[in-house]
Amino acid sequence: MGSIAPGTATTPIPQTPWIQTPLVESASLSRAAGCRIFLKLENVQPSGSFKSRAMGNQILSHLKNPAHAGRPVHFYASSGGNAGLAAVCASRSLGYPCTVVLPTSTKPMMVERLRTAGAVSVVQHGETISEAGEFMKEVLMKEVGEGESEDVVKVALHPFDNEPIWQGNSTIVDELATQLPASASVESYHDRPLPLDAIICSVGGGGLLNGLIMGLERERQKKHLPVSKKDIHLLAIETLGTDSLAQAMAQKSHISLSKITSQAISLGCVRVSEKTFNYALSPPPGLKVHSAVLSDADAARGSLRLADDERLLVELACGVCVEAAVGDAGRARAAMISKKRKRSSSDEGYGDDRSSVENESDTEYSHSASSSFSTKSLPSSVSGETGSLQSKLKQLVPDLNSESRVVIVVCGGSNVSVDVAVEWRKMLREGWGE
Repeated sequence: MGSIAPGTATTPIPQTPWIQTPLVESASLSRAAGCRIFLKLENVQPSGSFKSRAMGNQILSHLKNPAHAGRPVHFYASSGGNAGLAAVCASRSLGYPCTVVLPTSTKPMMVERLRTAGAVSVVQHGETISEAGEFMKEVLMKEVGEGESEDVVKVALHPFDNEPIWQGNSTIVDELATQLPASASVESYHDRPLPLDAIICSVGGGGLLNGLIMGLERERQKKHLPVSKKDIHLLAIETLGTDSLAQAMAQKSHISLSKITSQAISLGCVRVSEKTFNYALSPPPGLKVHSAVLSDADAARGSLRLADDERLLVELACGVCVEAAVGDAGRARAAMISKKRKRSSSDEGYGDDRSSVENESDTEYSHSASSSFSTKSLPSSVSGETGSLQSKLKQLVPDLNSESRVVIVVCGGSNVSVDVAVEWRKMLREGWGE
């Protein structure tokens, strides 16, 4: 069990348990969305998600607490899975034990990943993250473990609702400030904290959204910028059945959902943080928050699109952001491509394996699109593929053009595997979401 040496300048806390992640521009998503789409690849963090920043910084904040100096520390995390995995990865990298408590809905795959990552114990209790957290604090943390010192400091880690978490997530903005390419037009973004038009992120409890807003506001103040005449738009995306923020915004009341009914369990918070609710209704000047809710099937389409086009495997909570950016326009393009391929029997020398994979992908998109529009009405060229078909992005930020910049936070997640993605594709072919 790790312990903290007395807090002196000669015993610094080790380096951060997260990494700087790449920012890449996606040609395929940009064509489908009608603007420049950049992917912030948080899926390559040590834990597989942006939660490495959140939980890592929260853990560091406790390790820097002078009251814990020289005492053994044991971390406890309640989570739907990803925050717990990030807590385990971060605590182990710094030399400390971590116990994770999950709701009973968490898949066995995630339980096994937590154990493999080195969790001291993985416990499942309750139907929601909040119920798991209450059990963790009221029962587990009051027990004395076998061989455990009476002097041990037991630290409860929240999955999304405290300042160090938001500050950890805000480091995404620090990286974007150096990674986004310079604008060809000096006037386009000169008064904005970052040279972009919008950021798309998913929302569970709101820790990621809070961090992005705090980072943007910090960047504006650091550059001593006036309030921009054009807002940076933040699209807060949820799935139907986890839409606690959307319902709170609609009712202008900080409400809680009665239960979670979506398969996107990583977004499964019945109530967003108070900070998130306040930010959504009244963000800092120069920022505008939009809420959008898509189905689980839409989220699966987004995940499969990333797998097919970018070779990235992410869970529903992440895929929903991709579909929010592309939506019907992307499905129209896929249907059109599928139609063209059916008119040609040539495999172009790639063989049956490549052909079957691509046709399988196109069939899913074409089938899901058929219920919402007719292929007879598709535009005659890919350049006009958006036509009258509108993604959530285009609906909420209608003045975007081909040079506009949009960042999607590819939050990642470990509640996914190749077998899971194959099952999503099968379900979509069979009419999921129609």
